[in-house]
Amino acid sequence: MNWPILSIPVQQPLAVQYMERDPSIVETFYEYHPDLDWEKRAEWVERSEQLRADRTRLTEVLALYNERFNNSQAVRNSIEKLKDERALVVVGGQQGGLFTGPLLVLYKAISIIRMAQEAELKLSRPVVPVFWIAGEDHDFDEVDHTYVVTAEPSVQRIRIEKPDEQRAPVSHVRLDSTAWEAVLAELEHVLPKTEFTPGMLEHLRESISSCATLSDSFAATIGRLFGKYGLVLVDSADEGLRSIEAPMFETIIQQNDRLEEAYDTSERLLASYGYTPQAVRSAHSANVFVIRDGERHLLQKENGQFVNHRQGISLTQEQLLDIAQHSPQSLSNNVLTRPLMQDYLFPVLATVLGPGEIAYWAQIKQAFRELGMRMPIIWPRMGFTCIEGTLNKLLDKYELTVEDVVYRYEEKRSAWLQSQDALHLDERFETLRSEVDSRYTELLQELVASLPALGKLGATNHNKVLEQIDFLHHRAKDAMAKQHESGLRQWERLHVSLHPLEKPQERVLNMLGYACRYGEDWFTMLMEAPVVWRGEHRIALLS
Repeated sequence: MNWPILSIPVQQPLAVQYMERDPSIVETFYEYHPDLDWEKRAEWVERSEQLRADRTRLTEVLALYNERFNNSQAVRNSIEKLKDERALVVVGGQQGGLFTGPLLVLYKAISIIRMAQEAELKLSRPVVPVFWIAGEDHDFDEVDHTYVVTAEPSVQRIRIEKPDEQRAPVSHVRLDSTAWEAVLAELEHVLPKTEFTPGMLEHLRESISSCATLSDSFAATIGRLFGKYGLVLVDSADEGLRSIEAPMFETIIQQNDRLEEAYDTSERLLASYGYTPQAVRSAHSANVFVIRDGERHLLQKENGQFVNHRQGISLTQEQLLDIAQHSPQSLSNNVLTRPLMQDYLFPVLATVLGPGEIAYWAQIKQAFRELGMRMPIIWPRMGFTCIEGTLNKLLDKYELTVEDVVYRYEEKRSAWLQSQDALHLDERFETLRSEVDSRYTELLQELVASLPALGKLGATNHNKVLEQIDFLHHRAKDAMAKQHESGLRQWERLHVSLHPLEKPQERVLNMLGYACRYGEDWFTMLMEAPVVWRGEHRIALLS
């Protein structure tokens, strides 16, 4: 199968430079070359085993968590492999969105698995794929919805209601059965009715019945889809994991001032290259959250204290260290300390990131070094735009490319509709309007010269005549559009399927539409795509 590349502009200039392997960017802001330094990174991970969490404890926690949501033999084998001191990890992650969220989440999982497979072959040592569910994040509104294409066609947003407004980690927000049933009913109404739909909905109901949170439901679905490939899941909010993280929290607290200076240094360096930091960081942020009364609160440093004035929190370093030692479940990483924690827990060969993540990881190199660690290799995730067979036929019918739909849709659609106009409406009405306007202007000039009192009435009447011509023109075009309504619906289906909401397909649409039409394993063909290391975006023809 051919895998043509679709050019999707990346919005982060720094990520573009990294993916193009600009030597100055790779060497200045990142630790390893993504193509050349696999052995070098593997050797460093092996030499620095003492810097990380105990593998035995880690595998015990992973086994317990995956037994709940991802209990396949392949996953158990992966966890067993991780006990080997030579074993490495390829890791990447995302928040656990409703029904897995946008397609890019699946593509990240595919990238992690495929890149781990390739690395294992190349390095001749165990390499385990790990998906990091960012369940400690509290941005519920980022994950409470998803989008599907309806029969109209249109893009419909489906959203689940949050029970309260607490800033709790997503993995702590329990959703009641009424909210789940409401969103399932909406989903059932809009999804295509096929032989696969009932079974898929039943799978969702089964997972929901045993999952109280979005993160749990996400884990159950990702586990069902990718467990057979040995993908190990970890929830960053898992209390079992927190107990292992305690020593690293202590280090982050004890070295907080040095970490702040490291982030400052990286950001000054970014500025000297003309880049704006991707991750916004307030001055004197501790880059650590404390969880109080179920809510997650970011701490600042002020006069030797760790504070959050809005919540009335003020802790000494000793008090915060006591929390880390005795109740680490009350602490939480932020976007700049999570990579450090990830590398503390796992023997990371490489992390799989999207463009925005690649950009903000440039702020972290000095922080890794400050703690005697090294940033892992960064591999850009793979991306796809999927084209179903019916859509491919429409592209042929209207002589379009995917690029036409993504970048030139209105222009191409208008040109096609105009080509259907055997009456040449625009040309003829433009001629009529021009002639009437000219003749009326001449008449009015003569009238006003002889009968000045008619000037205002004549001008008003002139405008009304032109308005009536425009009115008929628009009605004629509407009638023609209605005559070609079937064709315009086909154009709209191409648009909402390939470039929904004027965004790349993978950033908007959910996988459930494809699962209904092709079965839950619809993505299997993507597992056979050639592994790419520069973030190339490929077109995939579904059949």
